[in-house]
Amino acid sequence: MKKFVCTVCGYIHVGDNPPEVCPLCNVGPEYFKEVEEDNNEEVSNNILDKVQYKRFIVDNKEKENDVVTSFYLKPVTKEKLVSHKPGQFISIKPIKEEEKSEEVRQYSLSMKPGEDFYRISVKKEDKGLISSYLHDKVNVGEEVYITDPLGTFVLKDSNKPLVFISAGIGITPVMSMLYEALDKNRKVIFVQVVQNSKLQTFKKEIKNLSNENNNLKTVIFYGDPLESDKLGVDYDISGRITQQWIKDNLPKNGDFYFCGPLGFMKLIYDSLKSMDIEEESINYEMFGPSANLANI
Repeated sequence: MKKFVCTVCGYIHVGDNPPEVCPLCNVGPEYFKEVEEDNNEEVSNNILDKVQYKRFIVDNKEKENDVVTSFYLKPVTKEKLVSHKPGQFISIKPIKEEEKSEEVRQYSLSMKPGEDFYRISVKKEDKGLISSYLHDKVNVGEEVYITDPLGTFVLKDSNKPLVFISAGIGITPVMSMLYEALDKNRKVIFVQVVQNSKLQTFKKEIKNLSNENNNLKTVIFYGDPLESDKLGVDYDISGRITQQWIKDNLPKNGDFYFCGPLGFMKLIYDSLKSMDIEEESINYEMFGPSANLANI
């Protein structure tokens, strides 16, 4: 039997193939690395060194909307942060002694690369053990365990126009990519799909970036606008994003990055394929078990 180590949380799996889902951190098989029998201990230790958890302090906690809160994290030891690639995530777990859970969760880094802090923006899920813990029990000045940045959903160098499309909390990795793209003066179309202003994450931040960058075009969809939401001010289009809108409004020569609920991502993927967009220009991130959208 073979042995595989999760490069996110260090879980060790024994079997002919890596598991479809890591039972500790929920990442897919692409995050597992096989450990060779002849250097089993050495390789395992090297991998675990890379995913070593570090003590970070919550430097600030900021409510983004009714369900999302951002946590600004700084290392307890004041060490220099490992700079993340836009789109990467960190793994996080509780540190309080009374918390016996070994549960681990991943949250995308949502800030501009190169800052002296990490920012994760967490949606509170009804049955989310870690998200509820962070929202309800972790306050400014308290500590958590996190890893260095991880993940392969990252912004690639290209001269093509960039299109970012997000729904709900899927905006978090895309937000970091947006900062990087604007710094490099790339032409960007930024599409955000949400229910309404009460559930729109980074509303002011996006509007400020739009006002400051002529190379950024934003398109905001509100699926269920509030009576107080103003068309042309708070949002641009009422209703859901559709395949027809994608075909009529997005470039065929672009690089596409998208993240959100599975049904939304399937719609985006199928729409892009119907436009004959090459696979190498289609980039997406799954929150939870990995899957190939072509096979869904």
